[in-house]
Amino acid sequence: GRIKSEEEAKKILEELEKSKFIVEEVRKTEKKIKPPPPYKTSTMQQDAASKLGFSAKYTMMLAQELYEGVDLPEGRLGLITYMRTDSVRMADRAIASIREIIASDGGEEYLPPRKRVHGDRGKVQGAHEAVRPTYPEKKPETLRGALKSELFRLYNLIWRRAVASQAKEALQEIKKVSISASDYILEAEGKKLLFDGFYRFLGEKPSDVLLPELASGDEVKLVKLELERKQTEPPRRYTEATLIQALEAKGIGRPSTYAPTISTLYERKYMEREGRYLKPTELGELVNRILIPRFPEIFDVGFTARMEEELDKVEEGTYSWQELLKDFYERFKAELEKVQNDVEDLKKETMEVTEEKCPLCGRPLVIRWGRYGKFLACSGYPECKYTKPLDEELTDEKCPVCGKPMVVRYGKNGRFLACIDYPKCPGTKPYTTGIKCPKCGKGELIERRSKKGKIFYGCSRYPECDFVVWGRPVEIECPSCGFPILVEKKRGKSTYYSCPSCGKNFKKKDLPEEKLASAQKSEATR
Repeated sequence: GRIKSEEEAKKILEELEKSKFIVEEVRKTEKKIKPPPPYKTSTMQQDAASKLGFSAKYTMMLAQELYEGVDLPEGRLGLITYMRTDSVRMADRAIASIREIIASDGGEEYLPPRKRVHGDRGKVQGAHEAVRPTYPEKKPETLRGALKSELFRLYNLIWRRAVASQAKEALQEIKKVSISASDYILEAEGKKLLFDGFYRFLGEKPSDVLLPELASGDEVKLVKLELERKQTEPPRRYTEATLIQALEAKGIGRPSTYAPTISTLYERKYMEREGRYLKPTELGELVNRILIPRFPEIFDVGFTARMEEELDKVEEGTYSWQELLKDFYERFKAELEKVQNDVEDLKKETMEVTEEKCPLCGRPLVIRWGRYGKFLACSGYPECKYTKPLDEELTDEKCPVCGKPMVVRYGKNGRFLACIDYPKCPGTKPYTTGIKCPKCGKGELIERRSKKGKIFYGCSRYPECDFVVWGRPVEIECPSCGFPILVEKKRGKSTYYSCPSCGKNFKKKDLPEEKLASAQKSEATR
């Protein structure tokens, strides 16, 4: 039974320290481990996240590229089947090709007597196959030089899983040892892989846990006894992989929507990463707190699953789409009207009054939520439209109008510098990187924001000079062509640098350390 107190645990420890430890029983069993099915969208995204560190969005972007085709010496070739699927079925032609690979690479002992059929679970949409290599004979090692690193890693993952899914079961020995000590029975379990089977093609295998050779009646020596306190822990936060797993298990969305759903949560700043784990932001918790009590049906986890089932019935022709919309909208309209009547109360619920006074009218300033996060605004809005950032970021720049320090502000075009004495002083400056424009040599590269909200950097002399780059510029000369700047890019968790002129990419290790350090320091001080 469960040990209920520390005193009870210490008492057991004292008894064990005085006891002899005798092997009562050694049991050995063999366990067959079946290979996993080939990938569908969700399992591909989960493994790419946990094994390769790719986000769901990045995985789908790479998969799209592999599906649409990559340039190989023999021409442009699509290397995988369609990547938005909830099926694990594979075509007979592909299975036959994979079985030939297993026989030639592993031998007959790795080939089952007949093809494996992996069944689909639950409702599967459309006629798409599993995510598999289009041409299984295109082994990953033959494409290593032809594919960029991330494409190769994802293709390797997909190819290995598809081939492993048709290989023979692995065989594992399970050894359980029961040891008696005083009135207690202690148990140990060991595992040893006897035949690697499909693991040979998967490229990974479980670690062995080896126990010494023991027989019933043997006395074993006590090496150490430890007292460990354990408490019930809350469930771990989701990672992208486990979140996709949960979405699929609860019937929320389809293969095509998992990655966009996660990307939307990031883009709207409802959640953020904390290491590998996902954490709701303050804004996310606020939205959750406001919407769930007011729209209980829509935000119920089961709602999306029920809606998917009803949409399937519409597709099958057993339910009218007009009826579906009517049933939903009548309920939704009533909830929406109720919320619209409470808009002013909702605004007050999200506002926080401060002790700071508005410099224009003297009313208290309140903390409000906007598109780019929290900001301070006059409580007299709309009569008084004064606003300012909640946490002003002071810079070394001086106002061109009055000479006072300038602060970083956020507008529809991105960051800019404004006089600390705004609105009394209207002085502003663009948010500059301090890097000379490599095209005209006169202007500086300044931060801007596109209509879709994406950050880019362009010449301060626009429209006279139209130079732009989509990524943070760094003042490092291209080692290949000598262009005066490189652009910082992200791919998964890694950072690399690309030349806007010749297009070549460089890893951090390819560039001078002092130059990189200098570029990072200048960005931090701006």
